Amino acid sequence: MRIFSTILKTISFTLFLAFLFICIRICFILYTGIYQNAMGEVSFYDIINTLINGSKYDNKTVAFASVMFLILGILLCFFSFQKYILNVYAGVIFFICIFLGISNIAFFSIFGNVFDNNLLGLINDDKTAIFKTGLQGNYYIGTKIIILILCTAISIFIYNKFSNLVDSFFLRKFPKKYPKISSLIAFGILCIIMLIFITSHLGFKEISLDMNTKFSKDPFLKKITPGAFRNLYVVYHNYKANSTFFYNKSPIDTTKSFFNLPLDSNPPFDLSILLQHTSTNIQKAPQIKHIFYIVSESLSEWNFDNEFNEIGLMSGLKSLIDGKHGLKIKHFIENADVTIRSLDVQITGLFNFDTALNSKAGIMPLFPTAVGGIMKKLGYETRFYYGGSEAWQQLDIYTHSEGFDKIFGNTDLLEYTQDKSYPKPLENIWGVYDPILFDYLIDNTAMTQNPTFNMVMTTSNHPPYDVDLKHYNVPMDKINTFLKTHISKKEFNHNEDVATMLGHAWWYDKQVTKFIKEASKRFPQSLFIITGDHYGRMYVRAKLNNQKGKSIPLIVYSPILTPKQLYNIGSHIDIAPTIVELVSPKGFKYSSFGKPLLSNNHANKYHEDGYALGYYVIATNRFIYVPNMPIEYFKNTTPIPSDQKEAKKLYEKLEEAKAISWWMFTNGNIIK
Repeated sequence: MRIFSTILKTISFTLFLAFLFICIRICFILYTGIYQNAMGEVSFYDIINTLINGSKYDNKTVAFASVMFLILGILLCFFSFQKYILNVYAGVIFFICIFLGISNIAFFSIFGNVFDNNLLGLINDDKTAIFKTGLQGNYYIGTKIIILILCTAISIFIYNKFSNLVDSFFLRKFPKKYPKISSLIAFGILCIIMLIFITSHLGFKEISLDMNTKFSKDPFLKKITPGAFRNLYVVYHNYKANSTFFYNKSPIDTTKSFFNLPLDSNPPFDLSILLQHTSTNIQKAPQIKHIFYIVSESLSEWNFDNEFNEIGLMSGLKSLIDGKHGLKIKHFIENADVTIRSLDVQITGLFNFDTALNSKAGIMPLFPTAVGGIMKKLGYETRFYYGGSEAWQQLDIYTHSEGFDKIFGNTDLLEYTQDKSYPKPLENIWGVYDPILFDYLIDNTAMTQNPTFNMVMTTSNHPPYDVDLKHYNVPMDKINTFLKTHISKKEFNHNEDVATMLGHAWWYDKQVTKFIKEASKRFPQSLFIITGDHYGRMYVRAKLNNQKGKSIPLIVYSPILTPKQLYNIGSHIDIAPTIVELVSPKGFKYSSFGKPLLSNNHANKYHEDGYALGYYVIATNRFIYVPNMPIEYFKNTTPIPSDQKEAKKLYEKLEEAKAISWWMFTNGNIIK
């Protein structure tokens, strides 16, 4: 009866694992969907339907794990330690499933989505810093680890009880003198279960769940339906796809389409020429000596919403926006959703195609679109400042290969503080605090007679949010009162320490504004660019639309320039050409995927029909669009019938831009 018992154990394992997956998804719904308000108003039927559809995805994983269980059981059938080994195997599987379930829940709390390409960014990031952030921040990683261990132990205990119960019940029912018949019947039942789990119905032809599943209309339930294993497969599939030319057209056809070339155009095509722009700057434009391009950690567009004026959230930066020397782009979207990939775009001038560009640091060429290389041609000494280690993401090698003369990091900043009385501690796990960075930037700039281009990556407005806010007189009482009186409990994002996050945003605004005002006095011939690296992944409300979750600010300020705005819509890719247009001599040629958003030449036309290509998002002056989601319209805009067609056309243009960027990164500037 050993074979029969092994098959029974396999059936028990299969059914219990399928049940465990259902429990994990229920926990996802209860914690993230209901407690964190990620789920909208849905019916009980909608939730049940999601559990059923989700089980169909999970059961494919269950079937694979069960087949391995059966093979292992058969191989060890006549060994006394079979049961022990099978229990260990079951425990490992339960641990993996629960771990991925909890990780997916935590991932959703951070990124507002199940496992996606952000996972690649985390893998390529500073793992030690991320782990410490998880322990110190608002993600309750320590608690989740305890829950993981407890849930695994409880699962193993219940499974053993269930398996023993099934064993004892059926071994009594089936006559021992017919072991072969008993085994065949049990094996037949197991095969039917496996068939249903693998094909998603009682048949031999597998049904495509992606094509045939009727997903919930609720975005949250729709996202969690496929499950963690399916999500991971999609991430891996996308990663592998990026190792080859991933667009559905040939490189030649893609180039013709993106640049609107005649169909009879013949290669080779020089992308550096096709991407070429010519500066239209005026002859007598004021000379800019120092450029400060500040990429602000987690600075989000929603921080500038008028509802936060009561607490003065962005009062500093708003004071610079006078419509004359200081301008802010109304609609500005991110080209990446994590810091290093945002820097990839802003340093290289290439679109993000979900590959870690720094993986080729030291051997990658200087791209014609790289802002550092362009500014060197204009005679600027190019400098990169970062509050953390220069070795983070090989930033020292990376920036040097892309045209930067020098990089300054935490070693320089900490040395700078030795004879100064900054409050302790001076740094956290991500880097030296921003006030020190800004002070060093001013003093270091004052030591050179050369014109400088300074790209700055701040670090402090980021979890674990540990700046000493009391020292800087941040009005936390006022912020807490505001949240209680302006955000209802139903709307509120209960998953995050929203008050601390707002306190850090308030603090950062005052620090960067102080720097700009001080630097403007020391260096009047300056240009300041202020943007965010990506949406900060936290919002005061639980519900987040694409406009909030994809938008970051862009502010351009100069004490001596009075530029004209050419577009009111843009993305990170447009920053470099905007800078070049404002500081270069008329007729200067440079390469860029983007467009200048401002110009000193007031004869240039303002474009009402502008658009922006972002990270899995496109936008126009009227709406923002993410694939497989409804178009979101900006305030005071009216839908028109052609919007859907225009949105899809622009998104195709984004895909073409990514494909061409991939080609330049992989094969160079020439398409043959």
